[in-house]
This record gives sequence, structure tokens and C-alpha cells, in this order.
Amino acid sequence: MFKIKITLVENNLINDLKRYKSKLAYSFLIGFIIGSLPFIYKFAESFRVQKLIQEQRRRQNENNEKICKGYNSDYEKFLSLGFPKIAIEKFNICMQGK
Repeated sequence: MFKIKITLVENNLINDLKRYKSKLAYSFLIGFIIGSLPFIYKFAESFRVQKLIQEQRRRQNENNEKICKGYNSDYEKFLSLGFPKIAIEKFNICMQGK
């Protein structure tokens, strides 16, 4: 009797799995997507922050370059005197100091 019940349960389970295979697959996919939403959101937020940091560094570098190449800087003075190599060295020293 016990063996017959186990066989019936297994048979019903197999029939149900065959019948509802697509519904089980969709349910699994929906659960997987809903479960991964926090990780996706965290990744997107981290990516956005990294982009903002890169943009800030780029702007800071541009501002430092404007200051180092600006009017009355050592770079401008040596370049106007005709010493381009020394002007580049002065520019590099100025950029490293900023």
C-alpha cells in the first residue's frame, strides 16, 4: 500500500511538472529578476558615482592646466622668450604641484 502511494505521488509530480513546465520556468525567471534588482541598482549607482568622480577629476585637471598655462605663468614667460623645452618642464612642474 505504501509503495502504491509513493508511485502515485511520483506519477502525479511528474505529470504536473510536464504540464506546468513553462509556468515554472517563468516563475523562476521572474523570481530571479526580482531578486537581482538590488544588485543591479547598486551597480548602476556605483557606476554613476564613478562617472561623476571622473568628470570632477577631468575638470580639475583642465583648471590646473589653465592656471599653469595662463597669463604671467612661468610656462608663458619661457615660451615667449623662445625656450619651449624649459617651458614644458615648467608646465610639468606646475601640474605636479597642483
